[in-house]
Amino acid sequence: MDYFCITDTGLVREKNQDSYIAISNGYGDFLVLVADGIGGGKAGEVASGETIKYFNDNFKGSGPFESIEDAINYMSYHVNCANKHIYELSSRYEEYAGMGTTLTGVLLCSKGAVSINCGDSRVYGFVDDLCIHLTFDHTLVNQMLEKGQITYEESLNHPKKHYLVKAIGIFPICNADVHKVKDMDYYLVCSDGLHAYVSDEEITKIVIDKNKSVQQKTEDLKDLALLKGGFDNITIVLVKR
Repeated sequence: MDYFCITDTGLVREKNQDSYIAISNGYGDFLVLVADGIGGGKAGEVASGETIKYFNDNFKGSGPFESIEDAINYMSYHVNCANKHIYELSSRYEEYAGMGTTLTGVLLCSKGAVSINCGDSRVYGFVDDLCIHLTFDHTLVNQMLEKGQITYEESLNHPKKHYLVKAIGIFPICNADVHKVKDMDYYLVCSDGLHAYVSDEEITKIVIDKNKSVQQKTEDLKDLALLKGGFDNITIVLVKR
């Protein structure tokens, strides 16, 4: 397993409200998660940081997973536990009221791969030089697009493009997407500080470059997001199987 992680405040935001983890348990299972505090809002860095800390504290003792369903059930359960933790902090302390975060990632184990998503951070997969979206953005615009209420062209510059319909910590129960996904050559987990400003074609060109290391590819992705304006915090984890 070859991987590299990077995070950057960007050129506009005062604070970095992104958090991430790339961690193995005692059985060689590997978990990558990226959490993006919502919209630069109240205590977003607390919500993302506490969510990642929850998995840092719990994943080390996990496994072994007996099946892919076992891995899916594990992640579904613990995403809800993390959600409950953030929701209770938000309810208990006035300074944390209304805080939330996205949570997106991939669990790679001997039984296969599982994607996790709640919000609009993303997991991409790359196989045979193809880029595949392994998660679905939980945004109001995506929801409207799926229902046929707007066209794809209208979605690109919609004024509510970044409104989330799912996030960690906002509601008592979190219905995150947790699914089995196909084995890939690369997995890319990132916050919207990358994918909102760098196109799929630009991302793919960098990731499939056979002449660069995983670290260099990750740094190139970050640099391109900064070149496009660095309007948001940027967090990227690139994994090569």
